[in-house]
Amino acid sequence: MQTIRSTFILVFVAMAASLSMLSGALAHAALVGSDPADGAVLPAAPPQIVLKFTEPVTPLVITLIAPDGQSSALDTATASNAAVTIPLPALQSRGTYLVSWRVTSADGHPVGGALVFSIGEPGSRPVAGTEGDTALMAAIWLTRTALYAALFLGVGATVFALLVAPLPRPLAPLPRVMAVAGLVLAPLSLGLQGLDALGIGFGSFASASVWSTALGTSYATTVAVAAGAFVATLLSTLLPAGRSRGLVVGLAWLGAGLAPMLSGHAGTAPPVWLSKPAVFVHIAALVFWIGALLPLGWLLRSRHPAALPAIQRFSRLIPLAVAPIVVTGIVLAVLQMGPPGPAWSAPYALLLGAKLVLVALLFGLALWNRLALTRPALAGAEAAQGRLRRSIGIELLLVLVIFAVVAGWRFTPPPRVLAELEARPAQTHIHTSAAMADIAITPGRAGESTMRIWLTDGEFAPIAPRGVTVALSSAALGIERLKRPATLGADGFWQAPLTLPAGGAWSVEIDVRIDDFTLVKLTGEIELRP
Repeated sequence: MQTIRSTFILVFVAMAASLSMLSGALAHAALVGSDPADGAVLPAAPPQIVLKFTEPVTPLVITLIAPDGQSSALDTATASNAAVTIPLPALQSRGTYLVSWRVTSADGHPVGGALVFSIGEPGSRPVAGTEGDTALMAAIWLTRTALYAALFLGVGATVFALLVAPLPRPLAPLPRVMAVAGLVLAPLSLGLQGLDALGIGFGSFASASVWSTALGTSYATTVAVAAGAFVATLLSTLLPAGRSRGLVVGLAWLGAGLAPMLSGHAGTAPPVWLSKPAVFVHIAALVFWIGALLPLGWLLRSRHPAALPAIQRFSRLIPLAVAPIVVTGIVLAVLQMGPPGPAWSAPYALLLGAKLVLVALLFGLALWNRLALTRPALAGAEAAQGRLRRSIGIELLLVLVIFAVVAGWRFTPPPRVLAELEARPAQTHIHTSAAMADIAITPGRAGESTMRIWLTDGEFAPIAPRGVTVALSSAALGIERLKRPATLGADGFWQAPLTLPAGGAWSVEIDVRIDDFTLVKLTGEIELRP
């Protein structure tokens, strides 16, 4: 009882940790650049805006907010690979504009943000509507956790009945119950996906735009294939034992393995020729293992005559599932984590660590069952059978909490994406009547980096100074001016190598030597990541 109580506590803690990470701001595609750059000051209105992401995306909702606060929808955006091109209407007013965008990534997860640019001179920043609904995020998490459970337990039970032993009579309705539940949860999950994609609340659940948007995401394919797996599961319960039933169970098993592969971060990690098959094999093997736990536990608890033969057959088959689970799990973890770095401390990594701990406990129990309990249980030792029954029950509880942890990944960008974001530049614009500078520090964080400067006069015409010197300081850190000469590159940008000890706000001073008698000083501030 103490072990079971401890397991329940573990379930509660892991679920709470997963829920605490729910946030609409997190996603798996990320903006890494734009043209014009965020914060740019332009001499004239651009004809279009190009947003560049870490992976292919599809535009959902894009809104332009003018300097006077008026907003207008931009519904002619087009996507090509990892870029979205947004044609702009004729912009007459000078000042600062904001483009609020929302897209869905290749893994089916929506992400939003805003881009600011100014025409002529900077003005006050327009305000975009806030986004993120904790209740909606919690509903998505709960629905997907339940959908995983229905898929694995329902399809897994039919696979158990096909490969190991017939289901005991009290459990015979299990595949039908799980399939019906799944067929209810699947469209519900899709509707919630549409709400999240558009960034709107529950009141619009029945809106046609919500469902059309949801159907346009890759998650719709996942839902369709999962629904097909549930239908095949239902059909298998109506067929007599034989080749036809085996074929239908095989189709349900195939659908259960394919559904998670067709959307989600794991199946879109490069290279997809490796990640997608790895997801399929991983899930298909887990369906067999997880689907067997409840029937085996029930057989043992009821002292059914088929219990010991079922344990013996399952014991022979389970190594064929465990080996692929371990190998593909390692492959997927390596692809998602990327090279070691600061991103390894992100919420995704914490959830992965929690999953690995749970999986280690699961494997430990499975190994103990096989090496210490199976043989005496098969020999008729009642004490061993009782321990095996309790161990299988704990395995099932661990599986449920693993479902909850995995569902939390829906809201957490993997480290491979965060690492790409870490490499993006920090940017700022310094604007005066005498001269202007567009400044980028790459990468935009503490450590070794390179500052690139594009210089123009007050009318946005390029200038050719004799020399440029940059200096950075941080009053908050007590760091005085770090002065560096800049050199002119072949592309017309002035460049200076930097080594900055910390992130935060840094003051930037640029001395532009126009000629022997003219020195223009530009001062501003740039924010660096730690």
